[in-house]
Amino acid sequence: ALKSILDLDPDYFIGTGDNVYYDHPVDLAATTPESMRKKWHEQFVQPRFVELFARIGTYWEKDDHDHRFNDNDNTGDRLPSSELGTRIFREQVPVVEPGKPDRVTYRTYRMSKDLQIWLLEGRDYRSPNRMEDGPQKTIWGLHQKEWLKRTLLESDAAFKLIISPTPLVGPDDATKRDNHTNIGGFRHEAKEFFEWALQNEMLDNGLYFVCGDRHWQYHSVHPAGFEEFSTGALVDANSRMGVNPGDPKGTDPEGKIQQPYTSTEPSGGFLNVRIQPEIGGGARAEFRFYDENGVLLYSVVKTR
Repeated sequence: ALKSILDLDPDYFIGTGDNVYYDHPVDLAATTPESMRKKWHEQFVQPRFVELFARIGTYWEKDDHDHRFNDNDNTGDRLPSSELGTRIFREQVPVVEPGKPDRVTYRTYRMSKDLQIWLLEGRDYRSPNRMEDGPQKTIWGLHQKEWLKRTLLESDAAFKLIISPTPLVGPDDATKRDNHTNIGGFRHEAKEFFEWALQNEMLDNGLYFVCGDRHWQYHSVHPAGFEEFSTGALVDANSRMGVNPGDPKGTDPEGKIQQPYTSTEPSGGFLNVRIQPEIGGGARAEFRFYDENGVLLYSVVKTR
């Protein structure tokens, strides 16, 4: 997959979380600073990582497995602690200036006249996963949520991509309580945000969602009309079949979500997004799913 990415000669690479797995394999779980650093070093010493990251810029988000362990929040005594997971992540990848622990890891970048991206923080500010869902339960935290809304309103970019470590549309497994799609999870916050986005005319203003965390690729359309693209797993070994709209074991048993595309078999791969100005004005965004061998599986074009 790394070779396939490099063959496309992208301008930059975004790691959407779960970049390493501290809790896998179970008998070698990383719980100390030394063992956690080893996970990063074992991976990034590989020649294709070295070649890719020597040639293009990188942006990083963390999720559960490169923070603590599967579906974690900030509670409990299980190691590694939330504080240690946050510290090692900041140490290993360039998300904020080293030695500045007060710097937040959520951020936005204006990449071009036509594109602005938002990279969200999904672990540091979250409420306990098992807290009853409602107005006080949050993944983003008050300050990040206010910042997200304010900066979206300030942006005049043709395309606005919210890149989240976890999904907002899905669907996902009904058994989880870890993300914005999950029943009993953080649905209230997602519902409130989609309502705000509709009220502020974001639906027709170039706003799209990209997420990591799910181990299959999909293009889903929320009942309100917002579209989400799941990057999927990078390699075949970490992939699985997805949860479809209408599945009674999923978060959308009534089939309200539309899904123009989902993986037809377990497959690693990646999402490639191209933003280009249109001749005569305007811009176009092409969302393209590839498998790990660089075979194009699906593409869709959006224009503004």
